[in-house]
Amino acid sequence: MKLTKKKTLVKTPKAALTPKKSFDFNEFRRSFESLDNQNYGSWPLAVKVTVLVMIVGFIAALAWALPISSKIDEIKAAEAQQVTLLEAYRGKESKARHLAAYKSQVTQMETEFNALLNQLPKDTRVSELVEGINMTGVGSNIRFQDISVEPEVEQEFFIEQPIRIAALGEYHQFGAFISGLAALPRIITMHDFEVNNPQPSLDKQPELTLVLQTKTYRSKETNPEEPVAATPAPEQGSN
Repeated sequence: MKLTKKKTLVKTPKAALTPKKSFDFNEFRRSFESLDNQNYGSWPLAVKVTVLVMIVGFIAALAWALPISSKIDEIKAAEAQQVTLLEAYRGKESKARHLAAYKSQVTQMETEFNALLNQLPKDTRVSELVEGINMTGVGSNIRFQDISVEPEVEQEFFIEQPIRIAALGEYHQFGAFISGLAALPRIITMHDFEVNNPQPSLDKQPELTLVLQTKTYRSKETNPEEPVAATPAPEQGSN
């Protein structure tokens, strides 16, 4: 009996037989130096991919630099304008929401303002006012140097009558005089006052000078009385 020995063939994968090559940058660079410009199809695959990526990147950069970047600037400007318009809209919308209340307030203010205007005298009656100022000064023990009635100043709704007062006295006397002016039955406002000590001394209580600008008011409905010239008040003796 004859025995035969069978041989078994084991197939080895090609991947296991061929060692994997590592990336060689020098070889990759040399592949660019040996390119055939007349035969693009013969270029290595790595070169083709690299060139394609470069072309796509250049086109993308060009598209960004030219139209897209300008559009981005326009979008940013539009967004800033949108914020401004939204703020303006909110302000106008708030005013529109409260328009009825604003109209009611304006009507009430006009009524109150007209009532105040009606309280103003139809003429200044300067002589009576100067006499009241003079009597108030006598009661406060100050000595007048001058009471000057200055020209009227016409405002939009009324007419101002400025009166300049110069007097001598002490601090508490000036305070009593100002309080007396406020108590007169006329609307009188006081502006731009100055208090000076012309002769400082430690031996006695100093006599001070007061310069005070006052204003009274009248309605514009009628003509004023004849203006009164600047009249110096008579001197009063001090205590």
